[in-house]
Amino acid sequence: MTENIDLILENEMLRKEFIIRNLDVSQILFCQPENPEIENRRLKSMLEWVCKYNELKERKKMEAAGYQFPPIDHCISPEMDWYIFIRWMEGKPLQKKIREQLPEDAIIRHPDSLSDEELEDELDRFLELLSEIRIEEGFNENVPPRLLYMHLFENLEKSMILINEGGWILDGCDGYCPGCFQRPWCDAGIESCWTEDEEQGAICLTDEVMNFVCPSPVSLEILKAKQKIFDAEIAMIRKGEKGETWIEPL
Repeated sequence: MTENIDLILENEMLRKEFIIRNLDVSQILFCQPENPEIENRRLKSMLEWVCKYNELKERKKMEAAGYQFPPIDHCISPEMDWYIFIRWMEGKPLQKKIREQLPEDAIIRHPDSLSDEELEDELDRFLELLSEIRIEEGFNENVPPRLLYMHLFENLEKSMILINEGGWILDGCDGYCPGCFQRPWCDAGIESCWTEDEEQGAICLTDEVMNFVCPSPVSLEILKAKQKIFDAEIAMIRKGEKGETWIEPL
């Protein structure tokens, strides 16, 4: 009990060191309240980096002194981690909304204001604007252009980590098929059966998607059959019947 109290007090003292320096450590380190000893160790390491950077002021000098890889949680690439660490040290934002990254004169029209003829040209222009700020699309093929445009428009307020190399891919997938606008055009979406599908008695689609497709009365049975095949394949892999190496979770 005393040990836990000591760890908590140490944690508070370490966090105050960052507050004093006007640094929000939660932007670059993910909290681990379930293991305060590890969290304190990581806070100490980051505080050492902060003090050293305040002393040396430059990446090259830091690396020469043995500080090669910033101990931040993003772990995107060495270049990106340095970019994020330096911006954080300088009090600059690490993320911005997509809308804020677009050119000031960029006009993105509301999807309801566009005719079907206008929409495809506007979608191409929209994607070009995103590409200019290093955001590419990785959506499923055959998604209706209006659905895709609506999704992009709704995500203009989404915050993205700023980068200085490479780019981001927007694929619209968060792993939750019943709420996905791409489900009817996605292999995973039409081959997995969710509780929502069983409750509805058919493949579960969002209201927006229902404007473009209508679920078949037999869609639930198709989903169940495909889910059964998938589950059987996973079971075979677990048993090693296909020759794959499977490591059981601890």
